[in-house]
Amino acid sequence: MTDTSPEDTRRVLLQRAATLAPALRERAAEAERLRRLPQQTVDDLRASGLVRLGNPERFGGHNAPYGAMFDVAEELARGCPSTSWCYAVWSVHNWWVGHFPEQAQQEFFGDGPDVLSSSALNPREGKAEPAPGGYRVSGHWTFSSGCDAATWVFVAATAPTGPLWCLLPRKDYEIVDD
Repeated sequence: MTDTSPEDTRRVLLQRAATLAPALRERAAEAERLRRLPQQTVDDLRASGLVRLGNPERFGGHNAPYGAMFDVAEELARGCPSTSWCYAVWSVHNWWVGHFPEQAQQEFFGDGPDVLSSSALNPREGKAEPAPGGYRVSGHWTFSSGCDAATWVFVAATAPTGPLWCLLPRKDYEIVDD
């Protein structure tokens, strides 16, 4: 969609969200029962290209205005507020990563543009100890919206120098459903 204006792109993405809303509404009760989004909902968000809205253009982003993410979330909420919330978390996280150093961006988007990440940002729940090449992070964070579908997580931890944000790939953490 990079050959269209940012506002035209915004309109197209809003229409995609409006098209998804009826199916999301039908799955809303299942999302509540599961305590996570149904896989079909996650698949639909990826297939629609909506999760790429926060991505930098070089990683499949859409060149839409920043606020378009929130307009799309509002439209998705007409179908399922839980889907809207997770979508907003995922797309904003992708936008955040677009401001990280290039190496972090390459690793995060390395498996493709439809990457999802969750977050747990209470630094009192984790500890970061200096280690060769960076930090060793440990802890137990109590809440992370959209974590079941995510392949990355942002966590906050306390390091000797103060609070630290860490971006971890799925292979380096475990989700405990408690």
